[in-house]
Amino acid sequence: MTVVVGFYCSDGVVIAADSMITPSMGNLAVGHHKGQKIFARNGNQLFAFAGEQGLAMRALYVVEQNQPNLAATPHPLLYATAIFAATQNLLAQTGFNVMQANLNTLLAFEFDNSHQCCVFGMGGSFQPMLFDANNYYIALGSGKQFADPFLRFVVDTFCPHGNPSVGDARFLATWVVQHVIDTNPGGVAGPIRMAILARNAQGAFSATELPPDDIQEHLEAVKEAGEVLRNWRSGRNVAPGDPAANVPTLNS
Repeated sequence: MTVVVGFYCSDGVVIAADSMITPSMGNLAVGHHKGQKIFARNGNQLFAFAGEQGLAMRALYVVEQNQPNLAATPHPLLYATAIFAATQNLLAQTGFNVMQANLNTLLAFEFDNSHQCCVFGMGGSFQPMLFDANNYYIALGSGKQFADPFLRFVVDTFCPHGNPSVGDARFLATWVVQHVIDTNPGGVAGPIRMAILARNAQGAFSATELPPDDIQEHLEAVKEAGEVLRNWRSGRNVAPGDPAANVPTLNS
């Protein structure tokens, strides 16, 4: 199993993933717990995948080779379409149809001094879809069925006014991936990996893979959030006769 979580934010893009990769030869599969599924490339592009690693590396090669074409592309969707076509052509050289590939990818990139994020693989094919302020989060991979309900919960709770900032999304993505790891032991595995596309100190967009210490800070914040919820419920004051008075606390 695998899980990749992406947020198209108000000021950038955040992508997080677990580290389980399961390469196979025929019906034989071996799980690698230290796999890399997120890559910062060419200074201002992020690439992440869920699915067959060999196919993903070919798609990553296409992304790397097409980055110089970004400046001359009139629309971000046309860049995504070019990535789709080039990936399809590359896979066709070995008799493979990208539309039938076991592969989902996320690609974040700078375009016209702004940030974009595209998912390839919605609807069971490799077709591209650009995110926007109304469609700004996604979970990919075989762990999607476990991530989606919790992802919706954290978005409804912490994003009442629309897509979050990069700072908030780092916390939310960490919580969702850790939730899937905790509830599916053996299927997905840490460490959590994360990368962001955001403006650097010079004001230019930069793709950066976060170090483990940064992710650990967000894991500590997840623990603190759980503690705040427990304290809220345990210390809730109710008036006599309030039906809530009959609801047991977490400590009862």
